[in-house]
Amino acid sequence: MYKLRKKEVQRKGAEANPQTMAEDLIREAIEARALNPANFPMLKKRAEQLSLAVHFGQVVTLQEVQAIMDIAYPIAKMTCACRRQVRGLKDKDNFYCMGLGVGMFKWERWPETYRGGVEFVTPQEAKEWLAEINKKGMVHTFWTFGTPYIGGICNCEYPVCLGIRNRLDFDIHVLRKGEHYAVVNQDLCSGCGRCVERCQFGAVKIEVSRSRATIDALKCFGCGLCQTTCKNNAITLVDRNTSPVTASVW
Repeated sequence: MYKLRKKEVQRKGAEANPQTMAEDLIREAIEARALNPANFPMLKKRAEQLSLAVHFGQVVTLQEVQAIMDIAYPIAKMTCACRRQVRGLKDKDNFYCMGLGVGMFKWERWPETYRGGVEFVTPQEAKEWLAEINKKGMVHTFWTFGTPYIGGICNCEYPVCLGIRNRLDFDIHVLRKGEHYAVVNQDLCSGCGRCVERCQFGAVKIEVSRSRATIDALKCFGCGLCQTTCKNNAITLVDRNTSPVTASVW
């Protein structure tokens, strides 16, 4: 593929890369939201439309992201750009994301994106690693790089993840909700609160009067972190499309 690919002519400015253009629009929309609110709806719409066409993400469960490992090749662990920007983590401490596809064989062409290099892993090694960081409370998301091609898996948290932060703090939807929402079986819930600690989206709370957890379906992103931490198996994931309310909220 790389031998047959025509040599690109380098261009200056944001026009050289639609993904860069989308990122610039997101920044403009965030600035307008604070300084020029009248322009925010227009910039938000343009940013979301361009992102959907070139580079957007969706929340996935542990089971779903592990299933992706069965069809992806090659798979490589890589450093997280969000943590680098927000937390200033050193490369050696920052291998939280995954690159997928043949582009990983030429990662050195984009040294800034793949700072610290890459670590190729087998599908089984990837699954085990994903399960490990899921226990730590990381939200799994996949991202297209040239929609519809999935090019990467992010494992992040609020407020570090820029995709989650853009959605929750600035109402810019470049990250879509998952295919499910979580429901609590009140008869099985012990009110331990572990699910509340794990939720990155503020969807779970403990009702004090009943000492039971409840989940706001409209706030839930379907990541499944609450489910994987529940020791009583009191939480299940329901297909978002089965409810008229959640089916329209992505």
